[in-house]
Amino acid sequence: MSKGKAVCIDYGKKRIGVATGSLEMKMAFPKEVFENKGMDKAAKHVFEIVSEYEANLVVIGYPLNMEDDEKNFMMKEVEKFYEVLRKILPTEIEIVLFDERLSSFEAKDLFKDARQNKIAASGMDDSYAAQITLQRYFDSM
Repeated sequence: MSKGKAVCIDYGKKRIGVATGSLEMKMAFPKEVFENKGMDKAAKHVFEIVSEYEANLVVIGYPLNMEDDEKNFMMKEVEKFYEVLRKILPTEIEIVLFDERLSSFEAKDLFKDARQNKIAASGMDDSYAAQITLQRYFDSM
């Protein structure tokens, strides 16, 4: 897929970060962070974002383990969220799980100056983590 728009999700038990981007330009931008009030509500909100943005690709950050192949709790949660999204999004929208290892740490480090200057709102790290994951996805294409 090389044309269209993408939405990236950084799924967390408390908050979900969202980034958007262009497949042609291969550039990602932070969009928003919203509170996770359950998978069904979260999936509905993502559906609304995908519809509003007219995205044809959804990238979900997949928290792979650093050292072993055993699935951790968040990997299982992300897989469940993937399945919930797959049921409500139109079949022509591609959904991919993509390695997000260390994206949250990188986001905190990259945007620490913005936080110190109070430019970034509290909790926006999740949106920046989604942006980093989406940019990595674009870079891997």
